[in-house]
Amino acid sequence: MQTGKCSLILAIVLLLAEAALASPTGNDVLKNCQTAVRSFDNNGASVSELTDVGWCEGWVRAALELTRSYNDLTDFTKQKPTVLQFCLPESGIPLIQAIRVVVKYLQQHPDQLHEDGMGLTIAALKGSFPCKR
Repeated sequence: MQTGKCSLILAIVLLLAEAALASPTGNDVLKNCQTAVRSFDNNGASVSELTDVGWCEGWVRAALELTRSYNDLTDFTKQKPTVLQFCLPESGIPLIQAIRVVVKYLQQHPDQLHEDGMGLTIAALKGSFPCKR
């Protein structure tokens, strides 16, 4: 009996770990970032929404910072920007603006929401902030 309980607990832990490691889809990004926009527009979020808001802010900030770091290493006079590269104005943009860009893109492309969330986030930002050579 004890072995059966351990096996069941192990199976549950493995399922939870797999779900936690699964890549977020566009659906996940849209849900969390719509909550972040609502929170910003309403000057706050309920306690139950704070996790979604923080997740979205971290997600979009990661996309912005990773691309900014990559752009710092890239010489656009020698190579064309990659498919996954975008360029922000030198002054930068407010995080909420980037989040709004992502939400708008995802709302306009519901047929893609099952796809990789980071790829869609980058596509949204690239559409609004393409690199110019």
